[in-house]
Amino acid sequence: MSSEGAGNAAYIRGVPHPLPAGEHVLWEGAPAHGAMATHVFHRRLFALYFAAITGWWVTHTTVAIGSSDWLTGLGGRLGLAFVVLAIVEVLSRVSARTSWYAITNRRVVLKIGMVIEMSINIPFSIIESAGVGTFRDGTGQVMLTLVRSSRLAYIALWPHCRVFSVNQPQPILRGLADAQHVGTLLANAVAEAAANDTNSRVERTTVRETRQDASNRPLPVGA
Repeated sequence: MSSEGAGNAAYIRGVPHPLPAGEHVLWEGAPAHGAMATHVFHRRLFALYFAAITGWWVTHTTVAIGSSDWLTGLGGRLGLAFVVLAIVEVLSRVSARTSWYAITNRRVVLKIGMVIEMSINIPFSIIESAGVGTFRDGTGQVMLTLVRSSRLAYIALWPHCRVFSVNQPQPILRGLADAQHVGTLLANAVAEAAANDTNSRVERTTVRETRQDASNRPLPVGA
């Protein structure tokens, strides 16, 4: 839902200046911290890794079980696992709390920044296509591919971008509970904007749906 200030001026939450005349918010929302922890900062993979190396040590160590050396070794491994998982949890919560996505009838806006807050505007005119990725837990993300002549700074987007798209960063709206709805809404908004502007080079955004695993690798939609 859009938020409004004085009069009929429309605002995006957290952005102090109003939208230009004729522009309005179609959708806005924040990523879920749980989805960020699982699919962006890989909480489950870290937990499995530490469980595996701790289990291997317990079954292969020559130190007497229950001895002070054994307890020290076990405590050190569990302590390291706790620290790493705590860092993952903090990063995911801070990232979710400092992020806000919005789609207007003219652009996509990412209000992000865990250290330095910024608003990144992505006009429809530079969006080449969009893809919807969904995970087995029901959450998902909308990935944007921009025309090659338009480049955003990878460091400014992280972690709201594809991990290895450094040379041509691909913005991602992450941790969405209704990713398919957001992707369809975006495609319709781009198509409507193009239809209302006969001089626009924008074509209807293609929305591709994929399923992805915990490592963000695509899976068949029916998987």
